Amino acid sequence: MSGQTGAWEGEGYSLSPEQNRVVTERWERAAAARDRMDAMMKDVQQETAQSHGGELQGLEYSLKDVDSFRRKAATALEEHDIPVEKTARKVNDLNRYTLTFEPDSYTEGVEQTYERLRESGYEPTAEKNTWQDPVYKGVNTTWQHTESEEKFELQFHTPDSFKAKMENHELYEISRGNEINELAAGDKRLAKSYLDAANHLQNERYKNVKVPPGQERIGEQKIWAKLDPDVPREHVELIRQKEAEKLAENAVKAQAKAAAKAQAEQALLGLDGPGLGETQGLRNRLATKPPAEEPRQKTTAPRIDPVPAHSQSRGPVVR
Repeated sequence: MSGQTGAWEGEGYSLSPEQNRVVTERWERAAAARDRMDAMMKDVQQETAQSHGGELQGLEYSLKDVDSFRRKAATALEEHDIPVEKTARKVNDLNRYTLTFEPDSYTEGVEQTYERLRESGYEPTAEKNTWQDPVYKGVNTTWQHTESEEKFELQFHTPDSFKAKMENHELYEISRGNEINELAAGDKRLAKSYLDAANHLQNERYKNVKVPPGQERIGEQKIWAKLDPDVPREHVELIRQKEAEKLAENAVKAQAKAAAKAQAEQALLGLDGPGLGETQGLRNRLATKPPAEEPRQKTTAPRIDPVPAHSQSRGPVVR
């Protein structure tokens, strides 16, 4: 793939042929490592399932979509002047996994996973515990092999916190993208209020999520967001509407990509003779590249109740 890459454009962003080559080659290394990492995480899951009920979630999405990575690199370049070479070097979630444990066995299950990964030659390079954060609850870690540059992201959730995270996906996209600034037409105070509204909606889905006992033993405790109790109701309703629009937009994109993937696979299956060998590389990539969006059922957007007073500052959202 990397030998044939040209310029790339998507969602208002672009990469030159050379920039796209750098990004694509980094993605291809992650794709080559996927089968080995998948097998390792399946082994970890089996061991933790027997002792603590661990479950591996979304294994079919363990490799980040290549166009999502290109968009990430292009966004970092355009909005923060970060060279694509640095993004390619620093990225840690091209290979990514999620383990869930029930609250009462969560902490011990995470600790057992740490032991198992260290036995396999990996060490954590980042550990963010956001169980006290109002808009994202869980533990996000990055692991790197001690004898190579191979690394991956591993999130630890309970079933309920994972469900809330997935249901908040559109709100997360709205919060981290340009939509809030565009909606506010450059008004920074209005943009902050819209962001506070998105935080309230995300928080609603975490209100009944149980915090696992003993989780404070894991990683570095972080609180990225604080809720503003004075966010106007009309701003909450506007962001609720934008969430619904984003959900519909993502569903259309997922259907289109799934249809394109199915069409490409069907075309490959129709080939025979010498031409089939020439397309083997493409066949392998299709086998490793998942759809960009995970299909799921969306619950009705939550109702916002009054919340107690908090500080009105806002930190970066981390996923």
